[in-house]
Amino acid sequence: MPKQKIIHQVYFWLHQESDIKEFLTDAVPMLGRCKDVIQFYQGVPASTEKREVVDHSFHASCTLFFDSLEGQAAYQHDPIHLEFIARYSKFWKTVKVYDIAL
Repeated sequence: MPKQKIIHQVYFWLHQESDIKEFLTDAVPMLGRCKDVIQFYQGVPASTEKREVVDHSFHASCTLFFDSLEGQAAYQHDPIHLEFIARYSKFWKTVKVYDIAL
């Protein structure tokens, strides 16, 4: 049976919009350096058309790709991921995660 690939999408709502630059420059890239991450993207809401089904309310996001459920589970305990949470969780008021199986 082939391994199930996982896309892990994380959306952040920050306490202060003024923290976005530091958060995107210093904090979020740490997650892409975790051992089991095979691909990583970060960004901000796109300037797409305002529609009822589109949520532009978040401040920052990242998308991480894993080769397996095991890789995604290991990421949760990766020292870099844990350091990210310890150092930067004070920046956000809400985090939402969406995991997608491929």
